[in-house]
Amino acid sequence: MKHRKITKDEINKITQISPPRERAFFTIMRQSGLPPHRIKELKIGDVEGILDPNPPRPCKINALHESPNFIGEEGVKHLKEYLDKRSKEKLTTKSLLFTARNKPNREINTKRVSITFKEKAIKIGKPDELKLYSLIEFYKNNTEDYQKELKELNNDTTPKDDEFYRELYRKKAMRHLEIELQTPTDKLDRLEVQNKELTQRLTEIEDLLLPKESPEDQKQMEKLIEEHEQFEKWSKEHPEEKQRWEEKQKKHQKWLEEHPEEAKRIEEQMDAEAEQIERLYTEHLTDTLGEMRNKLKELEDIIRKHRRNRVKVYSRRFPPTKTLS
Repeated sequence: MKHRKITKDEINKITQISPPRERAFFTIMRQSGLPPHRIKELKIGDVEGILDPNPPRPCKINALHESPNFIGEEGVKHLKEYLDKRSKEKLTTKSLLFTARNKPNREINTKRVSITFKEKAIKIGKPDELKLYSLIEFYKNNTEDYQKELKELNNDTTPKDDEFYRELYRKKAMRHLEIELQTPTDKLDRLEVQNKELTQRLTEIEDLLLPKESPEDQKQMEKLIEEHEQFEKWSKEHPEEKQRWEEKQKKHQKWLEEHPEEAKRIEEQMDAEAEQIERLYTEHLTDTLGEMRNKLKELEDIIRKHRRNRVKVYSRRFPPTKTLS
């Protein structure tokens, strides 16, 4: 039978009946577009924060490409489930991401992965139509706009950081590659993760708007006090120099008094520059803070709605029992 495009439903069915290792491998392929020979070489440290309780989403993968590769929520979820199964190995960032069964120091056999994919395709009734590389074709077919923009960016010499590419993947690719059916609990958990991330970001922005005295600020203040004390001490030890400095200051002050218009112009110019810098900085942070608050409110409303719906479903399934009189 002629080879054809794989559907989202077929991917989900194959993924659901696969072992944790293959489930994670398949999901990384379809969300990053990386071929099997690249994925098998990856170390745990190549996947951004994957051993942390809450890795970033999208999650960056270092795979020696011109631009960073990423995986979304589903890739992170299945990969963490697989790594949890290997918790007895004392995993480090230098450990292989995927290993042969019961052989933590040996790379995964990609032919075995391909065979497993074929076996699961047969099990869902697609014996000759689907291959492992169907997952890469799925990635390419669903990220055409993203790939086009990446190609244009690669011809641009302007430096781009990882956060730029992460946001591009989030906007242009991730929503097309997150395909698994979600239970209300999954949706709520995902929303609460986003809520936590936004709350943390909101706190960071508020700290910028209302900066607190940091240890560096305290050290700077102590340094200024120490320099002032040293100057006072030097002044007492060198009265002639102090007098010469004071006379110079008096001459400067006298010139300002004799040229009031010029003195006023200098003062107004300095005040205007300081006000403009402060205004632009405050406006930027205030706008960002407002956007984050609106997004946070939206997420909180959605979370409350899902919680209410979950309570209603539970109540219908498990109505309260009547007490016997």
